[in-house]
Amino acid sequence: MRNPGIHIAIYALAVLFMANLNAVSDTFLHPQLAYFDKEHLLVGFISGLFTAVLGGALLLYIRRTDAALNKLNRLNARLRDQTIRDGLTGLYNHRHFQEMLRHEFLLARRYDSDLACLMLDLDRFKEVNDTHGHPFGDHVLAGTATLILNETRITDTVARYGGEEFAILLPSTDQQGALAIAERIRARAENYLHRQQEIARIVTISIGLATLAANRPRQPEELLARADQALYEAKTAGRNRVMVASPDATPPAA
Repeated sequence: MRNPGIHIAIYALAVLFMANLNAVSDTFLHPQLAYFDKEHLLVGFISGLFTAVLGGALLLYIRRTDAALNKLNRLNARLRDQTIRDGLTGLYNHRHFQEMLRHEFLLARRYDSDLACLMLDLDRFKEVNDTHGHPFGDHVLAGTATLILNETRITDTVARYGGEEFAILLPSTDQQGALAIAERIRARAENYLHRQQEIARIVTISIGLATLAANRPRQPEELLARADQALYEAKTAGRNRVMVASPDATPPAA
């Protein structure tokens, strides 16, 4: 454990030594001169003490300034985190997802790598809210967010896109890899029982999938539109399934 008193004592001794260093060196170089008389030592002690006080005040100011800057940086980081995350689920919000979509799209194009986009929607979520109330609906959304995070990587971008809809970006992931992740999420959701007080319910997920290599979108928004169209097809086909956007799929009009 650190002892501030010891540090202060070492600092004071070092300052006193430095203040009298000239007298010590001159004593060895010119032994005939009385540099260690009481008057000289008193002057050295006073100058050393004065230097120690000023130096200590300067160090204290630096430490306090550094602590204030660190606190400000932490507050700024927390504030930024709050502006890019959804308050209920802790996932990224719609705006940040759009920024990351453009960023990952350009990176994938630059390095000639693949990029997968998943659009997810909770099945019959309005029925959940109407039957069990909004608090339970919020519980389902938060639980679903945790479930999705457990099946994705730290390099993936997971967002609450809006309402009961989620979106995921999977960098450097081809269609087969993205399909495996999507199926794991769907299966986990199908077997996940949301519980709160006396309420227990299984909520399934429909997922649409599109990739850069398979669908060849010209713009990042088109990749998202392809995934969204596939999600619509999953809903139409009966829900609780993953649909892959066909290469010749026509994205819906903006």
